[in-house]
Amino acid sequence: MIRILFKEGRQLFPIACLWLSVLVLGYLTKFSTERLDEQTFSSWCDGYCDYNSGATVVILTALFALVTAYSLFPREHDDSTIDFLRALPVSRSKIFIGKVLAAWLLLCFINVLSYSVDYFLLGANPESIGGRFYPQVWTTLLWRDCLVAFIFLSHGVLLSWFRTLGLLLYAIYLLVILWAESQFGTSGIWSVFTLLSNEYDGSKLLVNAKALSIHTGIALGFLLVAARLWSVTESSASGGKQSTFGMTIFRVLLSVSGFVLLAGVLIYRVGVGTGTPTTSDLRVATTEHYRFVYKASREDTVQYMLEHAEADYEELAELLGVADLPSIRVDLSAQSEHAAGLATWKKIQMDLNAFESDVSQRRVLSHETTHVLQAVESDRALARNHSAAKFFIEGMAQYTSFDVVPELERRNSNWQLAAISWKRQNIEFLDLIDAAGFGERYDPELHYSLGDLWTRAFVSNCGDSAMGDFLRAAGREEASKDLAPVVFWRDTTAQINCDLDTVNELWRVQMEALYAEVEQQLFPVFTDVIIDESGPSNQISITAKLSPYEPGNKAVDASANIEAAGITAPSRFIVRIGAASTRVAAGVDPVFRGQLLEDGELVNFKVPRNMVTGTRFRYQLGFTPSAGSRYYYEQWQRGSL
Repeated sequence: MIRILFKEGRQLFPIACLWLSVLVLGYLTKFSTERLDEQTFSSWCDGYCDYNSGATVVILTALFALVTAYSLFPREHDDSTIDFLRALPVSRSKIFIGKVLAAWLLLCFINVLSYSVDYFLLGANPESIGGRFYPQVWTTLLWRDCLVAFIFLSHGVLLSWFRTLGLLLYAIYLLVILWAESQFGTSGIWSVFTLLSNEYDGSKLLVNAKALSIHTGIALGFLLVAARLWSVTESSASGGKQSTFGMTIFRVLLSVSGFVLLAGVLIYRVGVGTGTPTTSDLRVATTEHYRFVYKASREDTVQYMLEHAEADYEELAELLGVADLPSIRVDLSAQSEHAAGLATWKKIQMDLNAFESDVSQRRVLSHETTHVLQAVESDRALARNHSAAKFFIEGMAQYTSFDVVPELERRNSNWQLAAISWKRQNIEFLDLIDAAGFGERYDPELHYSLGDLWTRAFVSNCGDSAMGDFLRAAGREEASKDLAPVVFWRDTTAQINCDLDTVNELWRVQMEALYAEVEQQLFPVFTDVIIDESGPSNQISITAKLSPYEPGNKAVDASANIEAAGITAPSRFIVRIGAASTRVAAGVDPVFRGQLLEDGELVNFKVPRNMVTGTRFRYQLGFTPSAGSRYYYEQWQRGSL
């Protein structure tokens, strides 16, 4: 058996070179279009780790496995090399098993190599491996991909006996599956597209065990049938039909046509699975420094953005003192549940559904463009000091985007939330420069508005050119690396003749003044929190009383109703659970709506029990002080069941 494996390994060497070339080409494309030190587990896992995803990987796995399977037996019989193997003192069943096993080991090797390379690439970014990495998800995805490769390989081994007709039959099977999904909403476990669907218990990835078990059993059955068919099939020199040169060419053309048809069906399925059919009309528009890709249905919004894009870009460049403006690619067809925009190295993704206002979308473009300029001007220095600089990265982008595209009502609302949080939760500069610790204690979204206000004090104290000067000072060649957060800030601000302590004092004064203007009745506090698991077995109930807040930072009990206590009823209530994330790829904690009870002073939240692992968990209670406002969150608290 070992000798058969080695022999098959040599025969599969051209196929191995083909798949390695595809892998290398993919990584070369990644190296030339992305910054490796930006790669995080979340970005690597994005899309593939989401709920009910995996259609794209199904396509690649199916094509890789089918091409490999078709290289095992048909050519051996056409070239009569199978006769040499049958002349050896080895049974035909062992020959069959050895060939299939060698092909599967090749596919597993490609998977392991790809996952290993990605793992080491993630190490280029200390925030990924050293931060939020999910080994269970990583290893589960790897073994599941190898198992799915075996399933498709088994399909291919049987289909290859029918040659091109097998590919046509497989395409018909997939079309039937698509029809079933369109008619009945789902094709259930019989669809190969369910093999890579994801579910989560907290942060633990749950595979579709039922579908995998059934399809593995079917695959083994296919192999038994294929073994019988191929074992009784003679080679062209041993009684099988002789192939002429013309017939060989004809078969090759038919096989290529079959694979093209099958690939077309699979690609169409990706469009169906992602909600973006391949017939969707994507358009491209360019300006001097931008290249936009967008859906035709958003033509009006995009035209408004195009009208202002270059002028806004030039204004941003003037604010930051940027002389050489980079060209930026902007994908306006992206969809995200958690972010309106995302910027990487000279590349921006935006979800145009994040805001209804075209002005807001235009401002988001300025915000993300600022991130691109930050990376370019600092030579990624801020990213290397991400924990210490995150508040400034987001705050500067907020400051410049609101300056270029004013939205006064939205900005004032954000400032009020920031002022209340800063005062009541005693947030200091030392908290801001510890991004991980900040997220453990406060609402991470405060990095935006608090950073905006800190940048305002920074510019007021250090001058209009301070932002750009700081970026270039952080990225200077002689800058010391791996500095402690406070040392990094003192060193870099000193390089631009600015004093950090003076900036922080001005920031404190401005925050005090802003806090004094906030209507306190819009921001009650939650008291007397009760956590109860005695209700339905699949739910946890969290009940809290709304109370007014006194300037002395002490909550007092409300009277019979919140109006009598001087509290303006919030628009909406929400609780965020921090014990586990149901979205591993996004790394975002789940949130659940709450409702004000009839007595007028109690708010109740219902949380699914599977959101909490064990008996202790972390949670944040929040509300919107007015319609259209962002959520205001209190500090993280710990609960016990």
